[in-house]
Amino acid sequence: MGVPHTQTKRLILYDLDGTLVDTKQDITASANHMLREIGLPPLSQEQVIPHVGRGLRQLVVSCIGSCSSEKLESAMKIYRRHYTEHMLDHSRLYPGVEELLEHFKSRKQAVVTNKPNPIARQILAGLGVEGYFMEIVGGDSEYPKKPDPAALIALMEKAGARPAEALFIGDSVVDIQAGKAAGIEMAVVTHGFESEEAIRAASPEVIALDFIELLALAKKWGW
Repeated sequence: MGVPHTQTKRLILYDLDGTLVDTKQDITASANHMLREIGLPPLSQEQVIPHVGRGLRQLVVSCIGSCSSEKLESAMKIYRRHYTEHMLDHSRLYPGVEELLEHFKSRKQAVVTNKPNPIARQILAGLGVEGYFMEIVGGDSEYPKKPDPAALIALMEKAGARPAEALFIGDSVVDIQAGKAAGIEMAVVTHGFESEEAIRAASPEVIALDFIELLALAKKWGW
């Protein structure tokens, strides 16, 4: 773990799945609905969740294996339809999320996720926190998906923030790769979908157990 900057942050960026929101149960349920519909056996949550974070196509390919493009598109439609109807059955904000959002409410805040819109926006609205964000950039936006840093760089430009004045909070190696490519300081929570071993190997500047610990660090360092 590197030495964090003590400079006040003007822009706070967040990942969604595994960072702000625990979506594991609803994602797994929709994946297994899809598998049943196409005649494949179900997978455990531990088998599904490691493939979350690189977009729907990658998730479905990882669940069903190699197949024709026609079968893949059909499976994606089945998943998307089920998830749209059930995305808030069990998904909840992680502990401490609202407190951290409140701490930074005088700054610019935004979400950069590989989950498409309007789903990402609907989840945040359904959980009552959409209003904190100046923008919610989904995986179907004009920017390439993470780990490409384009969305992060564009949001810094919109907020008028230099890299040292920005903070990206995520839970995965994909997030860390995107943040490093954008030159933004990374804070990673270990309550998400990635193993702590993989997170530490990717060397983000800050590693926190959860948002409660991260808020304490933000206050300590004057973010």
